[in-house]
Amino acid sequence: MAQKGMWRLFIYTCFGGCATGVSAATACIRLWQENPVDVKIACLPAVIIPGKLREMLRSSEKRILIDACGLRCGAKLFEREGMPVDRYIELTSELGVRKAKQLPSDDLEEEVFRVIQNEVDALLGGSYNGEKAKREAKARGNDAE
Repeated sequence: MAQKGMWRLFIYTCFGGCATGVSAATACIRLWQENPVDVKIACLPAVIIPGKLREMLRSSEKRILIDACGLRCGAKLFEREGMPVDRYIELTSELGVRKAKQLPSDDLEEEVFRVIQNEVDALLGGSYNGEKAKREAKARGNDAE
């Protein structure tokens, strides 16, 4: 965490009831697990609650919003509530796929993870991969500096 009660990045995602949505949720959980100091999943529906909206704005330096499909439910909610976002991804357009109301393939999950990870890296100044690599090297006894 950047400072007490402050996260570098909040991730918001709309499941979309489809393969890209489930993949996004899985990717966001993975990113949070791999980088729990700086990244946190935040509650998308909570932006409609004035006190929670203010708390989320105070508690994160940056925000990324991921919509699973072209309906853009998350983006419409953010726009309506005046929630600023630093990065926005609409996955079906980004990946050139149609909304599929089914569970995702492993390949789709990995592709969605890479797309979201690249945006997280860009928002965190590339520190996500770099810091993770340093921690892993240090754990193996090979300083990566």
